[in-house]
Amino acid sequence: MENEQNIEPIRRHKRGSHIWGGLLLLAIGGLLLAKQTGAFIPEWVFTWQMLLIAIGIITGIKHQFRGGGWIILILIGGIFMYDRFQPDLHLYRYIWPLVLIGIGMVIILKPRRSHRWRHDKRRFKEKFERWKEQNHGFVPGDTPHDYSKEDYLDVTSVFGGVKKIVVSKNFRGGDITNFMGGTEVNLSQADIQGTITLDTTNIFGGTKLIVPASWEVKSEATAIFGGIEDKRDLHAIKPDPAKVLIIDGTCIFGGIEIRNY
Repeated sequence: MENEQNIEPIRRHKRGSHIWGGLLLLAIGGLLLAKQTGAFIPEWVFTWQMLLIAIGIITGIKHQFRGGGWIILILIGGIFMYDRFQPDLHLYRYIWPLVLIGIGMVIILKPRRSHRWRHDKRRFKEKFERWKEQNHGFVPGDTPHDYSKEDYLDVTSVFGGVKKIVVSKNFRGGDITNFMGGTEVNLSQADIQGTITLDTTNIFGGTKLIVPASWEVKSEATAIFGGIEDKRDLHAIKPDPAKVLIIDGTCIFGGIEIRNY
């Protein structure tokens, strides 16, 4: 009974994660209905190119335009859509070079959560100094945890594979980017305090996460021609509300696999 109560919040969150997909289907259905009733709807609205652009826009809005998956979708859809109206240009010949350039720019320019460790460390020191002043210089034997690079994850895999074991007891999330590659992250020996976010971008690649049974995992990632599989043993899960891992990002022809041992 206790396990069922712990599992139910996870199931409710998974149902809520499909809202954006439902909105897209409602929009498509509404346009089709309008066309059947005689309303003028251009033919290009019902093309696969427009579908990619719409998915890209919705993905960008959902994730507050973080990551690069939405850019890739709009780029591919936009190029083929333009080629539809200007077939003499044959822009489709340039699609893969442009996609590779776009992915490279996303990887280079994407802000990393791991770069925040210096900022967090500075805030920690300022807060600790204020605490010392308020307590007349007294320093307790057990001070708060100082932030370091090891508390953040920053992985990029291009045409290859990466395996990481995280042992930080104050893990604060990070970024994973895979393009035609894969990443396996073992978090079974790590610990978190509060809610953290792990941002994943998988394009023709995948991410495997091994998480402790005591963590509550919430998936807010978007999968397009891909999937997000939660393969944890549901009967072993005993989520702690004080330890929440949010998996965010985009999977395009790729996926995320979640396990626990």
